[in-house]
Amino acid sequence: MVKQDRKLNATILFAGEQGDRRWDPLNSYLKRKGAHIICTYSSRETYDMLKKTPVNIIIADYDHSDIKALAFLRKAKRIKTHIELIFLSEKASLSKAIEAMREGAYDFYEFPANTRLILAVIEKAIEKQTLSIEKTELEQKVKDKFDSGKIIGRSRAMQHVLDIVGSISAKNVAVLLTGETGSGKEIIAKAIHYNSPRSAQPFIGINCAALSEGVLESELFGHEKGSFTGAVSRRIGRFELADGGTVFLDEVGDLPSSMQVKLLRVLQEKSFERVGGNDQIKVDVRVIAATHRNLYQLIDEGKFRKDLFYRLNVVHIELPPLRDRKDDIPRLVSSFIEKFNDEKDYGIKGVSREAMQILLNYKWPGNVRELENAIESAMALSTTEVIESKYLPSFLLVTKPQDIDFYQISQNLTLQELEEEIISQTLAKTGGNKTKAAKLLGISVRTLQRKVKNK
Repeated sequence: MVKQDRKLNATILFAGEQGDRRWDPLNSYLKRKGAHIICTYSSRETYDMLKKTPVNIIIADYDHSDIKALAFLRKAKRIKTHIELIFLSEKASLSKAIEAMREGAYDFYEFPANTRLILAVIEKAIEKQTLSIEKTELEQKVKDKFDSGKIIGRSRAMQHVLDIVGSISAKNVAVLLTGETGSGKEIIAKAIHYNSPRSAQPFIGINCAALSEGVLESELFGHEKGSFTGAVSRRIGRFELADGGTVFLDEVGDLPSSMQVKLLRVLQEKSFERVGGNDQIKVDVRVIAATHRNLYQLIDEGKFRKDLFYRLNVVHIELPPLRDRKDDIPRLVSSFIEKFNDEKDYGIKGVSREAMQILLNYKWPGNVRELENAIESAMALSTTEVIESKYLPSFLLVTKPQDIDFYQISQNLTLQELEEEIISQTLAKTGGNKTKAAKLLGISVRTLQRKVKNK
C-alpha cells in the first residue's frame, strides 16, 4: 500500500530579494505539498500583507538588503502575535542564529535549503503555533468567564462585593474571603486573579482542610527526593508553581498551628525551603485566603495566629449567603441551565413558575453550590423542556417550616402591630444585627432605628 503524503495546510510568506532564484526549489516543493505561497520583496510590503492576510509562517532572507532582520522579526510578531519566522542566510553563523532565536525566531538555516528538513521544521512550527493559539483562546475564555462584570450579582449585597473586586483586583494586596460554605468564594478569588496583572500567570488553589499536616506542607512548599519515606523524587509545591500568579488558600481557618507559622514566614519573607531542602526559594505570589469559619473567634480561642490574620486580612470581603440575595436566584438558575445544556445537551428551556417559587422560598443552607446541584438534578430527571416542580429534588418538596423564609404572623393585628411584629422577627433572624435586618426589610438602618425606638 502506497503511503499518501499529508497535505501542508498552511500559508507561507517568503520575504526575499526580487529575482533571487535561490528560493525557487523550496517554493515549488512547498507548493506541491499543498501550501499556499505568498512572496514579498520589501519589509513594508511584508507588513502590509501580514495586516490583511492570515499567514502561518514567514521564511525570510536574514541578509535581505531591505530587512533589518531582528527589527523585522519583532515588528512581524507585533502585527501577528502567533506567527513563526524561519531565517535563511548564505552567511549563516552560530552567533547570528543564537541572536535571532533569542528574539523569537523559530529556527535558522543556511542556503541552499534542504527542502525536506524545512518542511519538517514548518510542520513543527505550525503545531507549536496551533497549541499557542488554543492556549490563548482558552485563557481568554477563562478570563471572560471570571470577568467581574459577568458574575451574577444584581442584589445590593453582591453589587457591594463586586465593587470591591473591581477596586482591588489590580492592586497587589492579600485578600481574605469569608462566608458560608458554597457561597462562591472560589469564584470571587478567580475573578480577582483574572482581572489582575497576574492573569496570564497560574491560579493555584488548595483546600487546607482536606489534607493532613505532613501532606499539606509538601503540597504547599514541595519536597526534596528522599526527604521522607515515599519521597522518590523532588516535588514542586503550589507556591513555587504559582510564582508570578496567585495562590488560593481555601479553608485557611483549618490550618494546623505549625503550618500557620510556616505560612506566616512565607508571607513575610517571600521565600521558603522545600521539605528536606536547604535552598531558599524566592517566589512572587499574591495570596487570596478563604474560610467559612469565624477567625476572630478562633483567635480568641488561641487556634489561629493574630499576626497571620493581619497578613491575610489586608482586604476583607464578606460574601452574602444566598438567602440574603434571593433577587439573584432566577439569573443563577438560567446560568446553570445554560451551563448544563452546553455540557450535556439536555435541551431544557427554563423553569415553571411554580418550580421557581419553590426555589425562591427555600433558605439554601448550602448556598449557590446547593442551588447548582438542585438544578443539575432537576435537568437530569426532567422529561419536559421546562422544569416542573415535580422534578425538583425531594428535599425542596418536603421542606420543613424552618427551612422556608416566612413570618409567623398572628391574626387580627393592626397595621402598626403587623409592622412591629415583622421588625421583631427580622431582628431575631439576624441575631439583633440591625444592618442585616435593614437589608432584609429593604429600608435604611436609620429608618429601622427610628421604628425600633418608637416601638
